Amino acid sequence: MRRWSWLLAILIAAGCGGGGGADPDGADAVEDPAPDAVDDAVDDVLEEEVWDPPPAAEDWSRDILSTGLVVDLATLEATATIVLAASDGTAASFEADGLSVTSVDAPGGPLDFSVVDGRLDVGVPSDGSDPVIVVDYSFTEQSNYDGLLPGGYTFIWPYFCGNLFPCHSDPTDGLTFTLDLENVPTEMTAVFPDSIPADAPSYQIGWSVAEYTEHVLGVTDAGTTLSVWYLPGGESEALAGTASLLAGFDWYEDTLGPYPFGDRAGSVAVEWGAGAYGGMEHHPYWHVSTLAMDDEYTHLHEAAHGWIGGGVRIACWEDFVLSEGTVTYLATRALGQAAGPARELALWSSHDSQLNTIVSGPGDHVAWPDSCGEVDILADLYTNVPYLKGAFFYRAVAAEIGADTLDGILRLFFETYGGQAAGMQDMLDMIQAESGFDPTDLASGWLRSLGRPDA
Repeated sequence: MRRWSWLLAILIAAGCGGGGGADPDGADAVEDPAPDAVDDAVDDVLEEEVWDPPPAAEDWSRDILSTGLVVDLATLEATATIVLAASDGTAASFEADGLSVTSVDAPGGPLDFSVVDGRLDVGVPSDGSDPVIVVDYSFTEQSNYDGLLPGGYTFIWPYFCGNLFPCHSDPTDGLTFTLDLENVPTEMTAVFPDSIPADAPSYQIGWSVAEYTEHVLGVTDAGTTLSVWYLPGGESEALAGTASLLAGFDWYEDTLGPYPFGDRAGSVAVEWGAGAYGGMEHHPYWHVSTLAMDDEYTHLHEAAHGWIGGGVRIACWEDFVLSEGTVTYLATRALGQAAGPARELALWSSHDSQLNTIVSGPGDHVAWPDSCGEVDILADLYTNVPYLKGAFFYRAVAAEIGADTLDGILRLFFETYGGQAAGMQDMLDMIQAESGFDPTDLASGWLRSLGRPDA
């Protein structure tokens, strides 16, 4: 829309309609403006760029390149500065289920937006560059492991990032992050990454605020400083659980390649509540339940996601086994490298017993469904089956080609797909290409079938 008041102002300045000199007799005189001056003034106004953004519309195809978050913990108000990939389209959509959006702006001015059924739609000008939009919003605490929890920590896996910031929860959509937390209570410590410098899934960003004590475990040969943050009364469990973490992390870096998420990393204790065991891969500072803080395997498992699951994203939720099965195998191997072969064998025995219990009961299911984008990860795949069957698949492959050969293939897989999304079929293809062994039958038995093929 043209702002015609600007035209009036320029015409007056050019001499059109007032302000002429007085004649000697005292009567007002109006001077005729020079025609060329009027024409030039009108042309200047009509050619002037006026901020006129496109209307909000739905478009899930717009790739998010980075998100910078500034969060006020006192008010739960936040600003997300989002860089989008260049596109011929003039819209972008985001998950925003738990957000109250107050404004969306670009460097040129405000943008048109709407929130419909938890979806934030924005009109985005298209000029061939990577557009930047700034979303101001507020959010609330959640209560079901689906956002910011009352304990001061976040949990947004697998598809609850929209309760914390505008996002795409699809695991194939990777982005970088910056994060700044304001108004942290003075008696508390906030453990969070200032940045996630390599492409990661949306659920990887996270923070925890509590009365933490940091214990520095040491520095790996590659220069990564590892720490553990524990809660009051939790020192002995934290130190017991991380006894093998430094050596195991060293083995990951040496075996798989450089850690992609910075030069500091470590485990953070979180109070998940009664019965909640395990961890969450919020690299570089992954969370571990207080119930699991003394378990070396849990720390090694979450650490391994820095390479697979985080460093390499999964292409579909159906590829969950690529993340969890691979990491279960790697963490079991890492414990053996750090604490000795007997510890690894004991862990395999524990895995074996757990899997036997599963396949003999009603909870058995295939670990790798033959589809993409058709499952609900929480309802259909979030059990120990992908973890355990996936790990035993890799152990069977290692028995065929050798554990060291498989290590080399896993390194090549990370080098090839780091910062990208990949599927379990990509892993099978690489195993065959690099070793000459076709793992299809093993995958069919362990990953595509009920039961276990070695029973």
